[in-house]
Amino acid sequence: MMIEERTHASDRKIVSYKELFTTPHLLLGLVIGVGLQGAQQLSGIVAILNYAPQIFKTAGGSNSDVVTAITGGINVLMTFISIPLIDRLGRRTLMIIGQIFMVIAYVGLSLAQSFGSNNQDHMTWSGYLSIITVFLFIIFFAIGPGAIPWLIIGELFTAEARGKASSICVGANWLGQLLVALFYESIWDGLGTNTFWLFTSFVAFFLIFTVLFVPETKKKPVDQISREIQDQARKFPPFVF
Repeated sequence: MMIEERTHASDRKIVSYKELFTTPHLLLGLVIGVGLQGAQQLSGIVAILNYAPQIFKTAGGSNSDVVTAITGGINVLMTFISIPLIDRLGRRTLMIIGQIFMVIAYVGLSLAQSFGSNNQDHMTWSGYLSIITVFLFIIFFAIGPGAIPWLIIGELFTAEARGKASSICVGANWLGQLLVALFYESIWDGLGTNTFWLFTSFVAFFLIFTVLFVPETKKKPVDQISREIQDQARKFPPFVF
């Protein structure tokens, strides 16, 4: 299917950046692609992975370094497990399931952070809850927002627009990752144990975004997906797309 598409694309004009931002269905596809990258990075995954020891200690957990190593291992393992699930359940469905359970995990983690103690002599209920919810978050991040945005980029656009659109989406991903890495400590200094309520709201926002905008692309040719996005773009007022 992709080989046939590339053959046809050789006879088509490559889309310019101007056309990408002024053609309604291409702009909507770009919004969806960038939104999915935002759903991945603004979920706070960088904070979870980079600051896991601090998170566990704040909630009263012990052996935080060991638990952090296990967290990384779960992320890698679940990424491989997600591969067959993506084609079986569908991209949109798996993305929504992942985000729903990420919200649930973040609520639990936020409660653990808010009511946890810093007693390192023994594991408290908040420490256990913190570990369980971080593991839950990592599992559903890996099978949803961790994997699917990268796959969908190549399915939202036909070959003549894919290169430029993908570069913008990847740039948005790195920008989101940079922002979280740069400002997480400042956010923690300002919000303290309420920090993960902020990330909960981000995940909830992007869950709504996925439900409203992201199409199902499983087993569909790119041209069909493009037509569906065109139909979706026509439903918006002209000044939107």
